[in-house]
Amino acid sequence: MGNNLPEDVEAYLKELVKRLTEYLKDQLVGVYLFGSASYGAYESGLSDLDVQAIVKNPLDTVDKQAIISRINHDALPCPATKLEFVVYAQDAVNPASRYPCFELNLNTGPHQSDYICLDPASEASHWFLLDIAMGRELGRNLYGLDITDAFSALPRRWILEAIMNSLYWHQANELNSANSVLNACRGWRFIITGEFSSKLDGAKWAIQQQGCPDVVNHAIAARKTGASLPTTQV
Repeated sequence: MGNNLPEDVEAYLKELVKRLTEYLKDQLVGVYLFGSASYGAYESGLSDLDVQAIVKNPLDTVDKQAIISRINHDALPCPATKLEFVVYAQDAVNPASRYPCFELNLNTGPHQSDYICLDPASEASHWFLLDIAMGRELGRNLYGLDITDAFSALPRRWILEAIMNSLYWHQANELNSANSVLNACRGWRFIITGEFSSKLDGAKWAIQQQGCPDVVNHAIAARKTGASLPTTQV
């Protein structure tokens, strides 16, 4: 498939699609792999799997619970650090929405209890908008309608606002983490070049730029160690 994912990850994704298609049948528009696994940046033991699905019509509670019970870690063990799984109804993402409203947001994996959210208003919408923006450019189609047909293009202004919101979120919630700096680098690269990349590639791009602060090199190292970064430098 060109992305050199581990065999157990490919097998897991195939089984995930199989379970979704068996349950949802013709209600399922498509299933898409986003995030590091879709653009050659997957690292075993560090990366999660970001999968998004689109359905024709909004799901009722019974359908949501049935999907969760078929694909959560207890039912289908996740070989990555976790599965981040989001379902949208088609009209929530096509035409594009500034605040995309999901049907279901499930995080499940070996190192955590299931996180289930059915209320888009309770989540920070900028993450979902950025996932769609990056996914349209770098994602991989696992089943169904082509990504760029399934998810409408997003105006650049919305993407820039979401990048700004993500910087504020990091400042308020995890200022000292490597991700805080690496996400900023990825945003910086998009602002200058109009291209998305992995967080690590964003940082590698940033250190080539004039005036790039030393904290970016520290953040690259801290990705694997989990070390906190100095607040003033971040």
